[in-house]
Order: sequence, then structure tokens, then C-alpha cells
Amino acid sequence: MTTQPSNPSTDRSRTATVALAALGVAYVLAGVGLFYALAIDSMELFNAALIAILVLLAVSMSVLIRTEPVRSRENATIAVCVFLAMGLYLVLWTFTALPFVVLVGVLFVVGVLLPTVVLQYVLEKEA
Repeated sequence: MTTQPSNPSTDRSRTATVALAALGVAYVLAGVGLFYALAIDSMELFNAALIAILVLLAVSMSVLIRTEPVRSRENATIAVCVFLAMGLYLVLWTFTALPFVVLVGVLFVVGVLLPTVVLQYVLEKEA
């Protein structure tokens, strides 16, 4: 069952627009949960918020892959590194007794610094 676009200038239906808005609201709620977990110093709530963000990232990536015709190497690199960082964080949190600062450092290094370095290396190699 297809629905007509709500705005003729876009190809999104009203249902798709509402679904994307709901995804945005879910991201905001996950962010608020993450902030609240840090405010009350609750690792359980923090990890639940991170798992929610990981699920939301998976949903976002599936929407992006289905709807966007252009797939770039940069987006793929960033997506893989972010999923790798989240998975590594959850595995380390579950199976080790590493301090919270080290776990957040792993998130930052693998999710932010690693894709930056890889993309810089690729750009320099192509130039």
C-alpha cells in the first residue's frame, strides 16, 4: 500500500515523514537518557541508552541505504567505525572491569579518531 506524497516537491509520503520524525524524537530521548545517566552516575542506564543509540543507528543506516542512491566511501567508513566502537564498548563493559574513562576513551578513539585518520590517509594517498 503506497501513500501519496504530502508535498509534491518531495517524494516522501506522509507516513515516511512521520516515521523519520519519530526516529528523530527517539534520538532525542536516547540523548536525554544518556545525559540523565551521566547526571545520576548510573552505568546501567548509560549502557541502556548506548544500546538504544546503537539500535537507532542501525535503523538509520538501513533507512539511508534504502533511500539514498549515493553511497560514499566516507559514509561507509564512518558507519563501520561507529558500529565497531559501540560494539567494542559494550563487549569491554560486559567482560572486563575497565574504568569508565577508559571505556569512553575507546568510544572516542575508535568512533571518532580512527575514521578521521583513515579518511585523511585515503585522501592523501589519492592526491
